[in-house]
Amino acid sequence: MNFKEAVARDNKNVFFNLNEFAEYRNVNGNNVKVVIDETLFKEKHKELEAEGIIQNCLVLFIQVEDLPAKPKADRDLLIDNKKYKILDSKEKNGVYEIDLQKYEE
Repeated sequence: MNFKEAVARDNKNVFFNLNEFAEYRNVNGNNVKVVIDETLFKEKHKELEAEGIIQNCLVLFIQVEDLPAKPKADRDLLIDNKKYKILDSKEKNGVYEIDLQKYEE
């Protein structure tokens, strides 16, 4: 087993473990395991928090295999039938890290 395979295994067995960090959410119509972190968004975007801009923002971690299309900035993503705007996304070791802002209702 090479390093990439070991990281992928750890992602599935630990990070996306329902008894650890993950939970099932409906993302774009599919029930998939995700990890949601609201605190990380604030840490990553301290300049926005200082300006009072951060509102209803979060970071979503989802396995690449669970999201058919690569997430792109300024597109929408539905989580539990709530609409979010993609602010930024990146992929690392088979996991998308997506910064999101919820649309005002």
